[in-house]
Amino acid sequence: MAIHESSINYENLIRDLAEMYPFDIAEVVFVELVANSLDAKPTRVSIDFDPHKKILCVADDGKGMTASDFEQYHDFAAGLKTRGSGIGFAGVGAKVSFNVATRVITETRSGSFAGGSNWYLQSKRRLVWEDIPPVHLHGHGTRVEVQFTQDARLGYSSANDLVKLLRRHYLPLLDKKFLLLYEALGHYSSNLRFVVNGAVIEPGSLVDDFDLGNVREFFPQKASRRIGYGVLGLAFSEYPLGANLCGVLLCTFGKIIKADLFNQFPGNIGTRILGLVEIPAFVNFLTTAKTDFIRREKHREFESLYNPIRQEFKTWLGELGLQPAEVTGTDEATKLERELKRISDDVPELAEFFGFRMGKTILQKDSGGAIKASLQEGSEVTFPVGEGEAGEGLGPVDVGEQPGQALVEDKKAGTEPAKPISRVGRRGPKIGFAEAPDRVDLAWVDGNSVVINSGHPSYVKVRSDTAARRLHSLFAIASAIQRFVASGGGAQDLMFTDRMMAAWGKK
Repeated sequence: MAIHESSINYENLIRDLAEMYPFDIAEVVFVELVANSLDAKPTRVSIDFDPHKKILCVADDGKGMTASDFEQYHDFAAGLKTRGSGIGFAGVGAKVSFNVATRVITETRSGSFAGGSNWYLQSKRRLVWEDIPPVHLHGHGTRVEVQFTQDARLGYSSANDLVKLLRRHYLPLLDKKFLLLYEALGHYSSNLRFVVNGAVIEPGSLVDDFDLGNVREFFPQKASRRIGYGVLGLAFSEYPLGANLCGVLLCTFGKIIKADLFNQFPGNIGTRILGLVEIPAFVNFLTTAKTDFIRREKHREFESLYNPIRQEFKTWLGELGLQPAEVTGTDEATKLERELKRISDDVPELAEFFGFRMGKTILQKDSGGAIKASLQEGSEVTFPVGEGEAGEGLGPVDVGEQPGQALVEDKKAGTEPAKPISRVGRRGPKIGFAEAPDRVDLAWVDGNSVVINSGHPSYVKVRSDTAARRLHSLFAIASAIQRFVASGGGAQDLMFTDRMMAAWGKK
């Protein structure tokens, strides 16, 4: 059989891959193998672990790999999946496993390809794989077996541990109502089942399984269209999904990306809050490891998805008797917003962040136009409305509530001559105040707003001095925006605060 050698730099690459994740390597392997199975649109994902041999096996009945997919699966130089294409990327679970494993056996069958590989460490510095037949598969699907080293420290050893991991990372896929939703949206079959060490995990009800009270179901909306589905509730016990995991779990395609409390301070009930919100469009904002969101480059687009959830959460907290942490619309906030508008021309990042007068280019029909365009429907499939049969489920998928057509550049098939024209929209900054003496932050970003910490010792010290308070607040706003922009990755502008304060001083 042919022997293929993996990249000579594989050691550095697998270490770098592992460092992208906020959890241990064995958990990364588990999460990524399951993610790859889900991207194949299966109806069954089998997960088996032998604690004595330290072998983890994940198999599915999905579409399987093509010959090209199989080649890229083994290629360390291959690019990661294009953003928005799924919740995993091919081969990362297998590749990263070589930090703590000696062998990975993969088998796959699709409509156009059938093959397998025995991928192993031939020596400490040589990683090779041999072609093998897919003897364990008799239909479409993929099977990956990871053989960990005997001294590998794994965070799981039993079927119960594996089920807990499924809940921590894929909870929506263990809920009947969410499964009906995914079927209606064409993501997964409502018959999708996980089988752990031979036992089928039947989906249940989030509300019943975690004994949730004060339950609120909602459909986040963007421009009057439903963009997701969510449930908020209070669990009977603290940290119902395990240590350090509580709050609103933000999901896309059934994968939990992160937990969030939206800069609110719910006090002693915070550890009992359990929310689950599915927003398919979040898939376009995932980091490479798909464990957080990228906001910097498309901050306003992300906020159009994120803010509706935040507002629902604040409303729900209000119903529980907890008022939102921040206060807006005060005279002081209005004056600060006015100051920011005055300096926005000198500090372009302010206009970009807050969305002052922002130009937008659209296409308009014009017989003399040099651009070839075609009409495309502006409506899109949104979330199910109403009830299913017998009052259960989420009903049929509804079309967008604001249908229409727009000209889109189409160099190949475009038949409509068009020219670009500019449109301008108006928005403004929003400044709020929150008394949070326990936080060290002078201020923080909350959506398209900046919240100033009126409980911070330095704010308290200058509260009675109008000029000093104004200066302090502007400095706090600048530092919050600078930190936020830096957190989005890319080059850091360490002089943003200096430039903003200089622009304000000159006015």
